[in-house]
Amino acid sequence: MPVQKLTLPMVGIDNEADPPSEHLSTLFHIFPHIVAAIAILSAAILPYMEGRTLEVSIVAAILSLQVAMRGIADFRFRRRRSSDTAQKWLKRFTLVSVLSGVAWGASLAILYSGGTPDTQVVILAIGCGILQSSAARAYMAPRSTMLVMLVMIASVNLVAVREGNWIMVPICLAYVGFLASYMIRLIAMDERRLEAERKTRTLVAALAESNEKLTDANEQLRRHAETDALTGLGNRRGFDAQLSHRLGRYRNDREPLALLLIDIDHFKLFNDTHGHQAGDAALQVVAEVIAASMRDIDGTAARYGGEEFAVVLQGNRALQPAVFAEDLRKGVASLFLPTADGGSADLTVSIGVATAGPEDDERSLIALADRRLYDAKACGRNRVCDTDHEERLVGSA
Repeated sequence: MPVQKLTLPMVGIDNEADPPSEHLSTLFHIFPHIVAAIAILSAAILPYMEGRTLEVSIVAAILSLQVAMRGIADFRFRRRRSSDTAQKWLKRFTLVSVLSGVAWGASLAILYSGGTPDTQVVILAIGCGILQSSAARAYMAPRSTMLVMLVMIASVNLVAVREGNWIMVPICLAYVGFLASYMIRLIAMDERRLEAERKTRTLVAALAESNEKLTDANEQLRRHAETDALTGLGNRRGFDAQLSHRLGRYRNDREPLALLLIDIDHFKLFNDTHGHQAGDAALQVVAEVIAASMRDIDGTAARYGGEEFAVVLQGNRALQPAVFAEDLRKGVASLFLPTADGGSADLTVSIGVATAGPEDDERSLIALADRRLYDAKACGRNRVCDTDHEERLVGSA
């Protein structure tokens, strides 16, 4: 029922994951209470001019205590522990709110009692202003707001009835009914706002999760698109991207860079002799040797095409690429692959090595490594060539 909304302690207070701390901070702020105290003291000018100095002094003392109490509550709330719950501070707010209502109601009742008609009208106007100000924030704390309103209305009405002014009772009841309907609408609006925010957060979280999944899927697709299905190494597309990236590092940061082109010797004959399945197995075994040699090394390896592989070295390893290439050549040469006829076959590779220079780009570096690979094959294969001069050939079989 709509009236039940007036008994809510605070809209959204049950949400422990996201309590309405901002609402609590606004409610504890002392400024509205200073304004209310000033307004009531302003209304006390007429009683003071009528010679009711004792009543005015009592009201000033009550309001001073009320403002001091709210100031202490505001101070302590702003220095609360991070472990404190919103429920704990809402209970404290409800207590100080009721005490504030008692202070305001008592002050207005004292000034109203025995006053002239003009004075009583001013007192009632000030009281209505305070009630309307409280009602405007009712969606933050409906229950305590209603208690404050009832305490203030009851205090003034008791004095009015005692003085025989019974007409005040229905007028005040109608006024409270108006404020209550106003509060109910405010509370409903805040509930709709909180629900909209909840749905928005849910949608944002779902969108973030979808974006994360999409990013992961795109990354998997990119890796798949840049991976050779047979060997598990990078493919030509991935190699081209890596070479371009690493040449950029070489130019910008002067990190040494070397390129190795690796070709399995007599691979067509191996395929014709042992079959294409054995040829695929040979490619996989060579790829495993290359991948093992690349562990903990700044570089990248790829199947360049057919029976040809490429390795890019960067950093300290690129300062002696021929040593790395020779270790790789020996690793492949030590392999013996089982064949379908129950025997075994050996493999060898020829390697061309090129070190990047200041004027090199992707095309020139690949051309240099390819030329040295050709020299290694022309000089008998199973060799590493890191220069254009034949006397520098190493690893002769």
